[in-house]
Amino acid sequence: MELTDEALVAQVAAGDDRALATLMRRWEAPLRRYVIRRCWSCGSDVDDILQEAFIQVLRHVHDFDPALRFSSWIYRIVHNGMVSQIRRHARSSSHVALNEEALMVPHGLTADGALTQKQLGEQVGVILQELSEVLREVFVLRFLEEKSYEEIGDILHLNPNTVATRIRRARTEFVERAKRVGLGLEGGE
Repeated sequence: MELTDEALVAQVAAGDDRALATLMRRWEAPLRRYVIRRCWSCGSDVDDILQEAFIQVLRHVHDFDPALRFSSWIYRIVHNGMVSQIRRHARSSSHVALNEEALMVPHGLTADGALTQKQLGEQVGVILQELSEVLREVFVLRFLEEKSYEEIGDILHLNPNTVATRIRRARTEFVERAKRVGLGLEGGE
């Protein structure tokens, strides 16, 4: 029987190193994908951000509120690490190479012409770079990471109305920009 993340956190708090290793194995790939999608300027620092996040989990394991989801807590820790990294690189070049392999195409995205998945991912990446940091954050969490409104609120420390407003604005801007390059987004949010 597989333990929940929250049960593993309790074991980590009790000093079980194997539980921490299990959490790291379970969350490394989704968090890596999130950092790459969200923080192109982080580049080669992705491993450092993830390592620091798991160090923070270990340091603050007793601060974890078991009434909350571990996923929201770890995403918040990684989010804070990315914000710090972005601030450190604020003066660097604004053009950053995209990692198309990490870009996932939002559900319902359609193209006027025949595009490969890689080309579609490249287009999504260009559009996401054009969004403001605030809107990019909620777009990635909602449409690429498929987080619920509640989880997004927990991760970004926002109230539900603000989350809903930002998601609506992010989706609207994404759709407008996508239309300009022959892409469309079906379905509603």
